[in-house]
Amino acid sequence: MVVGVIQSQISATDLTLKPGQSAAKFDVEVVNSSDRQASFHIVLAATGEEGEQLPRRWYSLSPMTSSKVPPGTRSQYTVRITDTPLPGFVGLANITVRIISPELQSEERHILRLRVEPSIGTVSFEVDLPTTIFQDYPGQLVEIPARIHNHHRNPITVNIACPGIESWLTEKSPSTLRLLPKRWHNLLIVCQIPEGHTACQSQAYPFQVLVVDDEGDAATASGVLEVLPLGYFELTAEATRLYLPPTRQWLPNRKANSVQTQLLVENQSNLKNTLQLAVVPAKSSLEATNPPYQISFEPRTVELELEQTHPIKTTIQADRPWFGWVRILWIDIQARLEDTRLDLRNDTETLQVRVAPIIPFWLQLLAALVLLGAIAGIWFLQIYRQHHHQLVSTVQFNGVGDRVVSGSSDQTIRHWQVRRWGLRPFGEVIRLDKAVRISQYRPVDNNQLMVGLENGEIQIWDLLQQPDQPLQTFVNQTQQQDDLDDRVMALTTTTDAHYLFSGHGSGLVSQWYVGPDSAIRDLNPQQPTNEVFIPELAIYDIALVGPDDQALAIAGRYNKLLFWDWTSEEAQNLTTASEATNQDQPETALVPIDYPAGGQDDYITSLATVEQNPFRLATADNQGQIIIWNLDSCLNQTTPCTIIDQWQLTPDTAVRDIAFSANGCYLVSASDDGRIMLWPLTGQGRRLTKYLTGQTVKQANTRFNSVDIKLVEPQILITSGADDQWVRLHRLQVPRKTTCRNAG
Repeated sequence: MVVGVIQSQISATDLTLKPGQSAAKFDVEVVNSSDRQASFHIVLAATGEEGEQLPRRWYSLSPMTSSKVPPGTRSQYTVRITDTPLPGFVGLANITVRIISPELQSEERHILRLRVEPSIGTVSFEVDLPTTIFQDYPGQLVEIPARIHNHHRNPITVNIACPGIESWLTEKSPSTLRLLPKRWHNLLIVCQIPEGHTACQSQAYPFQVLVVDDEGDAATASGVLEVLPLGYFELTAEATRLYLPPTRQWLPNRKANSVQTQLLVENQSNLKNTLQLAVVPAKSSLEATNPPYQISFEPRTVELELEQTHPIKTTIQADRPWFGWVRILWIDIQARLEDTRLDLRNDTETLQVRVAPIIPFWLQLLAALVLLGAIAGIWFLQIYRQHHHQLVSTVQFNGVGDRVVSGSSDQTIRHWQVRRWGLRPFGEVIRLDKAVRISQYRPVDNNQLMVGLENGEIQIWDLLQQPDQPLQTFVNQTQQQDDLDDRVMALTTTTDAHYLFSGHGSGLVSQWYVGPDSAIRDLNPQQPTNEVFIPELAIYDIALVGPDDQALAIAGRYNKLLFWDWTSEEAQNLTTASEATNQDQPETALVPIDYPAGGQDDYITSLATVEQNPFRLATADNQGQIIIWNLDSCLNQTTPCTIIDQWQLTPDTAVRDIAFSANGCYLVSASDDGRIMLWPLTGQGRRLTKYLTGQTVKQANTRFNSVDIKLVEPQILITSGADDQWVRLHRLQVPRKTTCRNAG
C-alpha cells in the first residue's frame, strides 16, 4: 500500500448524538497528493459493530463517493450520524473514519469519540421467533421456541405474555425472565390446544410473544398457530326405498308424480365446511344425457356448522307411464365437500324409487283386450307416417339448433323440432319425384332449402310459405335427364348466400348465382354462371375454405383433393362443361393437395370446415381415415398444406360423413360399422389425449350416412341419418373444463 499519497482531516473529533433528534454531523477534507487521478471512499466503523448479525445503516455521506480527481485536488464530504452504531447502545463509543482510494491502494484513518445519549421510546431489547407458523390438532401440546436479545449494557428483567393464545398457556411457560447484557436468551412457550370440536375451531390463530420490562418498554414478535381439522362428516338418508305414488299404488292416481325423503348431513368435526349434492350420471350414455327423472334438493348447498346435523329435503319427480310394470330407478346421490381435508363417510347414498304406472297393472290386464288393437293401430300410423320409408341420405341442423331437416331416398324431405326428449316430427315438408341426395339450409336466415336430387337437378324451396313447387330449379344444359352419373353429391353456399356450388358424380362442379336480385320465382331451369369439369373424378363432397370463401375444396374418387380458386381471373375464363371436355383448362384454377394416393375404388367421402376458422379442413375417406388440415400455408400456393392430426377408425370401414362444431372444438363422424363417434379437440385442432380413440355416441346395427353437430350450451347436439330409415338426436354434456376455447 502506498503511504503519503492521501492527505485528510476531519472537522471534529468529539460528537454528541441523541437518537430520534438532530443528527451528529462533521466534515471530511481529502487531498489527492499522488501523481495520478484517484477516487475516494469514506467508511465509518464503531467498536463492537462487527459482532452484529445484521448490517445497519446508522450514518450517511454526501456525496456517497467521488469521481476520479486529478493530482492536487481537494474533495469535501459531509458525514451525518443519525442513529446509534449499536442497537440499544448508550454511552461513549470510538468511531474509526477510513478514507480509502482503490486506485492508489492506500487509506488514511481518523478516530473520533461519539457520545450517545438515551432517547425517548428506545427499546433496548428485541424478541424473535425462529419459526412463525405452528400446526397441531386439538388437545395437543404445542412448543413455541423464542429468543430475546438484551442490547443494554446492564441486566434487565422482563415479563412475557402471549396475546391471542393466552388462555392456552401451560405452567411450563415462563412468565418472567432475567436477561444478561449483550446476549441472546432462549425460552420455550408451551401451550395446549383445547379439546372438543366446538371448543377449538379449525382455523389459523394469530398470536404475539409480548416482552415488557420494568420501565414499561415492550417488544413483540408475531406468529400463527393453525389448529388442524379433526373429525368426520357423514351423509345418511331417512329412507332409501321410495314408492311413486307414495300411497295406494293399487289405485289409479294421475296427479302423483313426486316423492320426498330427507338426507341428513352430520358434522362431527372442528371444521366449518360447505357441502354440495349432485346426482351421479348413469353408466348408460342415453340415461346420462336424458335421465328418466328430475331431482331437486332444498338446499343443494349446505353450510355446515360445528357439530350440526343439517336436513336436506329431497324431491324426486318422474314421468309415470300410463301403462306397463313397476319401473325401478336407482339414483346415486353424491356429496362433495369444499374442503376435503377430512373424510366424508358414506359420500354416496343410493335411493331406490319404484315408479308405478298411472293405470295399475291389474287394470291394464282388464283393458288389454279392448285397447290392444287401437294402440297397435295408432302406433303403426305414427311410425309409418312421421318417419322416412327408405334410407336417410342427409341431415342438417338450422342455425340455432332447434330444427333438423332430413332427406331420403323415399323422395321426401322432412322437418323435425329438437325437443328435450328427442326429435318431434313436423310431418312431410316437401315431396319430390326423385330421390334426395343432399339438402342444405340457405345461410343467414334459413328460410329456404337447397335440395340436390338423384337426376342432377337442384331445387330451391321456400320453407315459410309451404308451396307445392320450388322457387327455382337449376339444371345444367349438358346433363342428360335421369343420368345417375350426374347425381348431385354435394352442395355448399357462400357465407353471403349469393352463390351456390354443386358437385356431381360425373366430375362436374357448377357455380350458380342465387343472390337477392335473382328471380323470386322462376320455373324455367337456370344455368350455371361458371363450372369446371374434372374427367373420371366422381365428386363426393365440396366445401368453401379460406377467408371470404376464396377457394372451393373438391374431393372424390382416387383420393383426389383439389382446390378451385373460383374467384381468380382464370376461373372466370373457364369454358362451359361441354367445351371443357375438348379444351385444356387453365392449370392455375385447380390446385391438387398432397393426399395419400388411391385407386379407382378409393375415394374421399366427406369434407368438413370450421365456421370460425376458414383455414381448418377435415377429410374422411372410405378406408376409415380422418385427417385435419391447416390450409393457411397452402391456399396461396406457396407451401404444402399442413396436417394437424390424422387417425384411422376400423381399417377398410368407410367413414360416410364428418362435421365440425362451429368453434372447431368437436368433430363428429358417421361410419359403415354403425358408429357415431365424437372427437373432442384442442384449440389447435388436435385430439385431446384423453380421447385419442374417440367417444362413442351411438352404436347400432345399421349404416349411418349423414351426421351434423351443434353446440347449444350446456349440451352437444348430434343428429344422424341411417339406412334403417331413422333420424336420431344424440345429446352429450359439454365438459366443464376444456382446453379448447375457439378454433383460432
